[in-house]
Amino acid sequence: MKQITSGLVFGSLFLALAANAQQAAWGQCGGQGWTGATTCVSGYTCTYSSNWYSQCLPGTAAPTSSSSIPSGPTNTTSAPTTTPTSGGTELPAGTLVTGCTVPGTVAITFDDGPYQWTSALIDSLNAAGVKATFFMCGKLYGCIYDYASVVQKAYNSGHQVAAHTWSHPDLTTLSAADVTTQLTRLETAFKKILGVKPKWMRPPYGATNAATLSTLKGLGYKAVTWNLDSGDWNGNSLAQSQALFNKLGSDPKIIPLEHDALQGTAQQLGPWLITWAKSKNLKMVTLSECLGEPIPSAQYTVTGGAGTKDSTWVC
Repeated sequence: MKQITSGLVFGSLFLALAANAQQAAWGQCGGQGWTGATTCVSGYTCTYSSNWYSQCLPGTAAPTSSSSIPSGPTNTTSAPTTTPTSGGTELPAGTLVTGCTVPGTVAITFDDGPYQWTSALIDSLNAAGVKATFFMCGKLYGCIYDYASVVQKAYNSGHQVAAHTWSHPDLTTLSAADVTTQLTRLETAFKKILGVKPKWMRPPYGATNAATLSTLKGLGYKAVTWNLDSGDWNGNSLAQSQALFNKLGSDPKIIPLEHDALQGTAQQLGPWLITWAKSKNLKMVTLSECLGEPIPSAQYTVTGGAGTKDSTWVC
């Protein structure tokens, strides 16, 4: 019995070490509020991305500059591939929601992009024939204009594109004027890149109050937070995030929080969620679809066609 117990303890220790090594290989290693490890495994370097996030990336060089990411054609935005629906009721501006209402649906959401991992994640979602919602920033991990082709790819694939502010501040600490600037500056980018203004936004850190919601209502936005946090931003290993989903019931009506700006989420957790949803017989849909809203009319206000990239497409 002692040998068996020792073997179990050793096995558990080995698995824990392996999980920690995996997390250290692609996980967070610094940033404001970060309390986890600040070093990476051999072959990876803790690389600054923003004040809020430093990530373990392969090699010793700095991550590829967003200015070197080819943006592709920027004047060929086509209609989203999601089938339009006329049924349902659009929620009013100023609404704050946390979970889905349509039975059998799940709205997987990804924050903080676009970034270098986002495109491949979209490929995984498209290959599986499922939809997700991307809450995008203007300038966090890179400049949104440098990833214009990725923004268009998400939109044209029928995923929902929504706002996550220009630079990811806590909106409850800002004046109404500053909240307005955070949203309207991002709106300008969406109008240029897609020819639409999103109607949905997610406040950074999920932070809202009555004053913030009042300002958002005046700007025509509906707000959403989440009812399940994958913990990817806080150093959860893949196994730890998976466990949070695996313990849910048959129809949890969740709007979970993930981050496509994180390599591990884009390459591992995101694709795994496709398998998880199918195993639960849940349909992965956009945010508006899981709330029973008509699409795309409840998702966007059309402002004209996508623009042609010029000297104003800078952050």
